[in-house]
Amino acid sequence: MTPPPQNPAHLLPIGAVLTGGGLGHSYRIGRYLGQGGFGVTYSAQDNQTRREVAIKEYFPTRCAHRGPGGVVEPLSGQEEVYEGGRYSFVQEARMLAALDGMPSVVQGLDYLEINNTAYLVMEYLDGTPLYRLVKEWGRITAPELLPRLYPLVRDMGRLHAAGVIHRDVSPDNVMWMKDGALKLLDFGCARAMEDGKSMTVALKQGFAPVEQYRTHGQGPWTDVYALCATVYYCLTGKIPPAAPDRLMEDTMAGPNTLGAGLSAEEQDALLWGLTVDPKQRPASMELLAQRLFPSQWAADHPEPEPAPCPEPVFHTVSQPGAEPAQADAGPDRQGKLDAPVQWLREHWKPLALAGALLLMFLLGRLLG
Repeated sequence: MTPPPQNPAHLLPIGAVLTGGGLGHSYRIGRYLGQGGFGVTYSAQDNQTRREVAIKEYFPTRCAHRGPGGVVEPLSGQEEVYEGGRYSFVQEARMLAALDGMPSVVQGLDYLEINNTAYLVMEYLDGTPLYRLVKEWGRITAPELLPRLYPLVRDMGRLHAAGVIHRDVSPDNVMWMKDGALKLLDFGCARAMEDGKSMTVALKQGFAPVEQYRTHGQGPWTDVYALCATVYYCLTGKIPPAAPDRLMEDTMAGPNTLGAGLSAEEQDALLWGLTVDPKQRPASMELLAQRLFPSQWAADHPEPEPAPCPEPVFHTVSQPGAEPAQADAGPDRQGKLDAPVQWLREHWKPLALAGALLLMFLLGRLLG
């Protein structure tokens, strides 16, 4: 008899129930889907709606361990780091749960604060991470990838406008869905260890820009670099050199030299997004989209049509006691006024000649 599946001992067991979210729902934990340095993701079921969901637990294994009853406890001397990370996780979980209208971004549904940690409830995604897709099937061609990429770039721009910066964009965290769409996932963890000491350990070499090796200077341009590095990897099958190494000597090959098959304009746009110096990089996803997807961007942002010039309005000053002037002379009256003027324009030359002859005749009579 096959034993029932179990999660690893340091994780929540299958069947554990989490309650206390903002929706008032409870969630039954299923198998774990993946684990990183900041947390672990489980499949789960919403007991009220019976909907399958995914739950991300804040569980930074480098500074915490699992205690009795599923409680997450910081390691000795790591309390401040742990609490700072948990605060960032909760803040971003709240933001993600409040966001809407971004189909290329995983939808946050609920969040809970129990077991001395925090949980983010998200839509369950049935797809394949780009890293696994490339590893198992080889690199993705430009005609396959780029048309699917524009909606993701657009929604990441909306995400930044809402005040959320992902900080962990990589082939692990972008999923190719069964319908061919791309989804950005794994929020709430990238800022968790931003304490200036342990942050570099958690970075993904080749995908993290140089400013992530510092304690300041991150912004939307940080996600621009990471997304372009992800695209570079998908098109070439190669991870870009680590950003600090590129500061000393930039050995990164152009994507087309590795068979990416981009147009010259597309390659230039991608390399612009991979600029090491953040001040020379696109400052926003919108700027990247304008260069990398000019036709889609133009279709989404048509030039406004110029406003028509207003028709001139003439006002007549009335004499005291006179009847008020009509605002609209009407087409018949206007035609009567225009006809003599038009006749004079057409016959002014013979009229001028006749006038000159008459003047000469009169002068001759006076002088004679």
